[in-house]
Amino acid sequence: MGASASKSKNLYCSKYPSSNPYVLNASFTENSTSVSNNSSNVTCSATLTSTGASWESNYNSTLAIYWHDNKENYDRLVKSTTFKSLSSSRSVSDTIDVTHKDDGTLSGYAYAVFTQGSSSGGWCPSSGNVATNNTALDTIARASVPEITPSTFNIGDTITIKTNRKSTSFTHNVILYFGNYSYTIATGVTDSVTFDTSQVASNMYQQIPNASQGEGNITLETYNGSTYVGTKYSTFIAKVTNSSPTFNKSYQDTNNTTTAITNNNQQIIRSNSTLQVNITNASAKNYATLSSAKCVINGTTYTASFSGSSATFNIGTLNLSSNTTAQVSVIDSRGITTTQNLEITILDWVLPTAIITLTRHNNFYSETDINVNADYSSLDNKNTITIKERHKKSTDSTYSAYTTLQDDVTSVLTLDNNYQWDVQVLVQDRIGSTTYNLTLSRGMPITYYDKIKSSTSFNCFPQYDKSVEIDGRLFVDNQDIQDKFTGIGGYAKEATTSDWNTACQNKTGIFMGSNMSNAPNGSANWFFVLSMVHNANYQRQVAFDFFGIGIWTRRMDNGNWDASWTQIL
Repeated sequence: MGASASKSKNLYCSKYPSSNPYVLNASFTENSTSVSNNSSNVTCSATLTSTGASWESNYNSTLAIYWHDNKENYDRLVKSTTFKSLSSSRSVSDTIDVTHKDDGTLSGYAYAVFTQGSSSGGWCPSSGNVATNNTALDTIARASVPEITPSTFNIGDTITIKTNRKSTSFTHNVILYFGNYSYTIATGVTDSVTFDTSQVASNMYQQIPNASQGEGNITLETYNGSTYVGTKYSTFIAKVTNSSPTFNKSYQDTNNTTTAITNNNQQIIRSNSTLQVNITNASAKNYATLSSAKCVINGTTYTASFSGSSATFNIGTLNLSSNTTAQVSVIDSRGITTTQNLEITILDWVLPTAIITLTRHNNFYSETDINVNADYSSLDNKNTITIKERHKKSTDSTYSAYTTLQDDVTSVLTLDNNYQWDVQVLVQDRIGSTTYNLTLSRGMPITYYDKIKSSTSFNCFPQYDKSVEIDGRLFVDNQDIQDKFTGIGGYAKEATTSDWNTACQNKTGIFMGSNMSNAPNGSANWFFVLSMVHNANYQRQVAFDFFGIGIWTRRMDNGNWDASWTQIL
């Protein structure tokens, strides 16, 4: 429904300046609109009505109606009429077309004017005017606003643009704007058009070399025939797709020492090889540029910059015992990342170890057995082991020259049993070595019975006949010396008892006897007994079997001997 407005004003004659007024009315009605012409058809009217008076004159009075709007901004005469008399009412009316602004809006008012004829007499109303309120007419849809489907798309997709035109007489130029690039999709479009953006994908990518998406717009230039109506646009988001960077990846061992062992730079020796990861033939897509690269190994991230299409990661040594996977990534200027897995072969390696036995024959001869059982890393069966030994007397400062031993093969060394020796074993593979330092004690038995000398020694060999020697020191040797000591005789010098419970006579010393009661194991053999006396109630005895090999001990506690001897050797 169109807009309308009306307004009235009283006019008075000089005969009745305060009564029987004439009514002047101005009005307009919007009858219709024209979208194609951007105009409205408006009827404007002016009416002068008598409420009780009338007049007749020889002079013409004028009644006129005007239109005023905010586009043209002047009083436009619609129609006027003249008359010399009025008994009831006079009207003037006409229909006009008014043009709206470019945006389809318009507001205006009707303006009625009555002009009194000269000397019309006292019954004619005075001149006057009245205007309706300024009123907005219906807004007329103008330039078409495009609708883009989909409004977010991947570069290369097909999109549809609907014009949503307001008149069947409208046509459109459809233009794509993206960054500094523009492309006319079509002209003379009526309702819609489809467009395959792959036709301009290269140009669009070129506008966003450092972003993964960009904003553009589709603009409609609307025409009514050849008359330009206006321009409207709608925005879209275009996303980069199929633009992940590509590259080749590889690795190598750059350590000449380790590659000489493996003869294969694809085998990385734990904690020794120098690992290098390489990116080659890297390429960014669709006008992006290569930005950076990274490599993640065992939770550690390494970064690298590009030189042309290549990047290098100098990883160094890896302390890993088994194969690992590196994640190698290339990032372009749009932030798009491509990641590839790189399988790396690891050869486990640790320093060689060994189980070493070093034992004198019968625990005291100079001849000494040495056995080194080495354990070392295989390195894909490319590793070897070397075992060397050298020795010196513990009192010396210089070792002998190294001699080579075979793995897990017992060799015999001759190391004078009168001395303690330092023995050093070097276990060496193709990468590293481990040194073991061992000590070989003097070759002395704990107890030695020399039947030829009729002597007994402890931690030494006897040097004298018929002696007892401890740690190389003479303790008892012959009868002249015996007389100076307690407990030297056929079985017990100071007593005639044949019972070991009483034979030592509560004295500290060394005693010898045979066929004694309470002997170790009830044996009748000859025994040397070392008696150690605290007092008559607390004593200890150590018995040595003269002809056999055996040592026993017992103690007296509060005057009572142990029920039996305890053998300790």
